[in-house]
Amino acid sequence: MMLKTKRIFSAGSKRSSATRQKILPFLTQKNKANGTKTQISNSYPPEQSSPKERPFLHSSFLNEQTLPANNNDPESFHCAIGPILAIAQLFGVLPVSGIRRPSPLQLKFAKISLRTLYAFLITAMVLFIAILSVMHMIRTLNSSTFEVQGGIAAATSGAIFYGNSVMGLIIFFWLSPRWINLQRDWRSMEHFIDSNKMDRPKLRWKFYAIAASILFLALIEHILSIVVNTEKYDWSGSSKNSTFKNLTFKNFLQVYCTFSHAFILESLSYNFALGIFIFIVSKLATFTWNFTDVFIMLVATGLAERYKILNKQVISFTSKHRTTIDWCGLREDYAALSCMVKKVDKDISPIILLSFANNLYFICLQLLNGLSKQENNLMSDIYFFGSFAFLIGRTVTVTLLTARIHDQSKVVLPLLYTCSASTYNVETGRLIYLLTTDDIALTGMRFFSITRNFMLAVAGAIVTYEVVLLQFNVTMNK
Repeated sequence: MMLKTKRIFSAGSKRSSATRQKILPFLTQKNKANGTKTQISNSYPPEQSSPKERPFLHSSFLNEQTLPANNNDPESFHCAIGPILAIAQLFGVLPVSGIRRPSPLQLKFAKISLRTLYAFLITAMVLFIAILSVMHMIRTLNSSTFEVQGGIAAATSGAIFYGNSVMGLIIFFWLSPRWINLQRDWRSMEHFIDSNKMDRPKLRWKFYAIAASILFLALIEHILSIVVNTEKYDWSGSSKNSTFKNLTFKNFLQVYCTFSHAFILESLSYNFALGIFIFIVSKLATFTWNFTDVFIMLVATGLAERYKILNKQVISFTSKHRTTIDWCGLREDYAALSCMVKKVDKDISPIILLSFANNLYFICLQLLNGLSKQENNLMSDIYFFGSFAFLIGRTVTVTLLTARIHDQSKVVLPLLYTCSASTYNVETGRLIYLLTTDDIALTGMRFFSITRNFMLAVAGAIVTYEVVLLQFNVTMNK
């Protein structure tokens, strides 16, 4: 029995010390007292050949020597998300240069540049409207607000909507210098896993489909919002206010601003320049609100697809009953990807928290308005049900796509538990321990982890808050 145990823990370790030092420097610890080096060895099955030399995934930096000379991989995360981020930069989001370049080494962020000044200008414009919205909320939010139908929405929706947009732009600005290091580490992780002859996930068209679907539906929802807020405009052209001589667009803009942004006109007198300003800022804020969810979807999909490829490789090995499986290489791939998830979570968790808090508020608000609605207007009903369905669908999609990371990280555990004795070794046990104990999921500032169970928790919170609001509203009306 002792000989058998000794053979399991020592046989088959064929990596030379020089190779270990070159590939996995963290396995070599230097004793500062006497200058000697202590090495931690790995164990492999006797039949397994020596693992090939692979680049090491550095923990905090990426240099030119880490990546191959040809970095133009259109399916890499950096190249796949680049065109979408380029569109977002038109709205002042993530002012980083080089996002369309083939290598993340070409990413740059400058505090003083045209791109940064443009993003700062847009943030200042949205901030101005947000301040006016907050002033309106402070003046109008009181106990009598609950006695009026739609009073809560009229008092708080503008402040929440524009406040969310300002915070989103600020967080993306804060993320800009961190995005450079994150993308370099991401590309290093991709190169490290690809060196193990793994299939590469096809990200580009998936990203385009996700972004195009959400933004197109958001555009339709916003057009319906404009139509609802300009119902009193004479589209037939029979009145004097809608003739070409009286500048139809001016009148249309005044009607839109009067009904959709009445809280701003309480502090400022309307004029054509203010109307154009409000119209532009509302579009900027709407895009930022929707792009926040799109950004989380894309990042989560990029990580989940990597886990899916690794799982596919393990399933292929175990289904063919191979006796020579590079468990050490697979464990290193899973460990590198787990490390990447934690780095991503550290940088984008504020965006996740902002997204879910904002969506939760508007779901409760629209549900309250729908349940207490008394008027019957066809266009308003179409807008309400369409907007509410889109908001629910977008929130569910964000939750499910982000929860895929946690789901995919546990897929291969049943196969590893039933691994045959001929292929099981120390590295297999280490991989099982890694996948079992490591909490792999994106979070909202560590307040919550996004898993499938989290969606049920959000649904329960919505029902609870909605019942409280309805009861309070009925009590105040009595």
